[in-house]
Amino acid sequence: MHFTGSRTPGRYPLALALLAALAASGAAKASEAWYLSYRHWQAYDWPEHATSASEVSRSQRALGWRRQVTGGDLGLDYDYQPLRLRAGEPAHNGHLHRVTAGGQWQWGRYRMAARAGLAGTSNMFKYQDFHHKAVNGQVAAFRAMADGSPFSVGIGGDHRFGSFGWLPRLRWASTTGHGHWLVDLPVLLRWQSPGQKLAARIERVGDRWATLDSDRAVQSALYLCEWRAELTYRVSPARRWRPGVTLGLGGSLDTRVEYRDLGLGTVDRTLGDALFGRIRLDW
Repeated sequence: MHFTGSRTPGRYPLALALLAALAASGAAKASEAWYLSYRHWQAYDWPEHATSASEVSRSQRALGWRRQVTGGDLGLDYDYQPLRLRAGEPAHNGHLHRVTAGGQWQWGRYRMAARAGLAGTSNMFKYQDFHHKAVNGQVAAFRAMADGSPFSVGIGGDHRFGSFGWLPRLRWASTTGHGHWLVDLPVLLRWQSPGQKLAARIERVGDRWATLDSDRAVQSALYLCEWRAELTYRVSPARRWRPGVTLGLGGSLDTRVEYRDLGLGTVDRTLGDALFGRIRLDW
C-alpha cells in the first residue's frame, strides 16, 4: 500500500494510537460482539432535468466488531456504500469503501470518542493507490459539569457538515423508568426503551471519501452528509449461535453530495429526501 499526494496526512498519530489501544485491549476484562447490517434507500430523483440523468440508487453493507472494556469500548468497522450518480462524468465510480478503528472512553468527569481509518473508492483499495484524502477521522471530548452531573460540555471535529470542522457540543444523558435518553447537541438525539427493544434516533451523518477517476490520474474527494431519522425494533436477542435480529425504518433528510465532475468541476447537489429500511444481525 502506498500514498500519493503533496503532504502527509495529519491524522496518522491518532490512527496509530487507536490501533495500539485495540492491540492492548486483549489484556482487559471484556466482552465481544459482532454485527452485520444492510440498509437500502428508495431511489433519489436526480435534481437536474437532463436527458442523460437517471435516478440515484443507494445502499450500504456493513460489518463490525465491538469489545467492551473497563470505562468504554473499542471497535473495528467496515462498510461498502454504492452511490450511483448516473449523470455527467464523475471522477470516481461511485463504489465507496470505509474501514475505521476507534472507540470511546470515560475517566471520571472526562469522556472521549475517536475514530480513524481509510475511506475511498474501490479502485483505491483494488490497486492500493491512496492519496492523502483517504485518511479520515473524527474526535470528540467532553467534561461533565460536576461529579455525577448528566450534563457535559465539549468539542468535536468531523465531516458531519461537509468539510472537516470543529463544533462546540452539549451532552445530556439520563435513564428513567421510561428508558434512556441521550442528547448530544447539535448532532444527535436518541431514546432507547427499557430493555432496549425499541429505539429512536435523529442524527447528523456525514463523511469524506477519497476518489480517483478510471485512469487513476485525477485525485479528489466525495462528501456526503444528511440528517437521518430512524426507528428500530429488536425482533429477537442473540442466543448461542443464533444472531439477534433488529429491523429499522427511517429517512434521510436534506441529503447533500459534493464531488468532482470531469466536465463541470466541483459539483454540490442536494439529492433530497428518501426513506430506507435496515436489517441488522448481532452475535
